[in-house]
Amino acid sequence: MTEWLPISSSGHLALIQQMLQFKSPVFFDVMLHVGTLIVILIVFKEKIAKITKTVCTKGLTTPEGKTLKQVIIGNAPIAVAYILFGKEIKDMFSNAPAVGIAFLATGFVLFLTLKARNVKDELTYTDSILVGVAQAFALLPGLSRSGLTIAVALLLGIERRRAAEFSFLLAIPAVIGAAIEETITQGFTGINIFSVFVGMIVAVIVGYAALKLLLRIVQKGKLYIFSIYCWLAGALVLLLSF
Repeated sequence: MTEWLPISSSGHLALIQQMLQFKSPVFFDVMLHVGTLIVILIVFKEKIAKITKTVCTKGLTTPEGKTLKQVIIGNAPIAVAYILFGKEIKDMFSNAPAVGIAFLATGFVLFLTLKARNVKDELTYTDSILVGVAQAFALLPGLSRSGLTIAVALLLGIERRRAAEFSFLLAIPAVIGAAIEETITQGFTGINIFSVFVGMIVAVIVGYAALKLLLRIVQKGKLYIFSIYCWLAGALVLLLSF
């Protein structure tokens, strides 16, 4: 549920793993990523199909080709950030106070969308880079990827539906990259096929419901309501950390 709601799945994962002193097998994590990726492919199937068909038949000079290039450009910041600071980012998962502060920061950014105004229907290449930078910051646990990317797009004046759509198209290469990186660096260990299957199915069902809920909330211009949860979560984490 936290994978798509703007309340930071990585922040919740970091805290729960610390509380339970438990780390799930890498293959299980990878397949959960696959499950959440399936959700995006289902919800945005028409847009993805249109982009694929148009680019394959008419090339990159079309509006769909521009969108594809923006998705690629928008993922450059997260790739660079992970290459340069991957170790430091992973260390943050064991730093509860830092996660708490990140939750508070997410809440602040979400709250700013209260004043967001739609002034354009499409992103520029500069917009896609700025949204991509927001996605890169969300590598830190406690900073929500969906929250930051949608919020930045809204603050740039992008129409609500388009802002949400681009955020989740941008997630596709990021999720695939994360799954591949985890597989290569840590391999397949502790595999329980039944657990993997159940976890993946639950991820698809719950993720689909969460994503559809988020899209409705964004369309109504009420993304800021999640700031309350993030502030409460951040305050609680900091309170329990000292």
